[in-house]
Amino acid sequence: MELLRGRNTARMKRSAQSGLCVVMACTDMSEADHVRRELLELNTGCLVTYRRAEDLMLYAPAGKVALVILATNDTPANLSRVLQWLRNKWRRCPIAVIGNEGGNDHEVLARQGGAFYLTRPVEPETWSALLAHVLRESVEQEQLISPKE
Repeated sequence: MELLRGRNTARMKRSAQSGLCVVMACTDMSEADHVRRELLELNTGCLVTYRRAEDLMLYAPAGKVALVILATNDTPANLSRVLQWLRNKWRRCPIAVIGNEGGNDHEVLARQGGAFYLTRPVEPETWSALLAHVLRESVEQEQLISPKE
């Protein structure tokens, strides 16, 4: 088990070195703090935060984006527009939409847009599992693309 943990730690360190980032648009900075703590725990890349999804669209990061998290309580029309823009900008990048309740327009739009849908409050274990999975997948994809040393 220790060998497996060491192998996962090495993968995560490579993701930090490769400049992977998680992008989060959120109105409640305490949600960003949860994600930041989990990233520190995983010893991975950086967290880039925005107060509004529109700011993300105007000032998109230039680095490698491993995950986009939308936790802004936008209107359904705005959420749909942002999801379409994200799918155009980063076609294969996972997206997570955070909402107050399930079974509403936000959840339907998120799922139609190919995004994960999570309801508040998101448990630390859920953040940890989502981030570990997405970052591990990003590192593995990067290894397939980049030449072996």
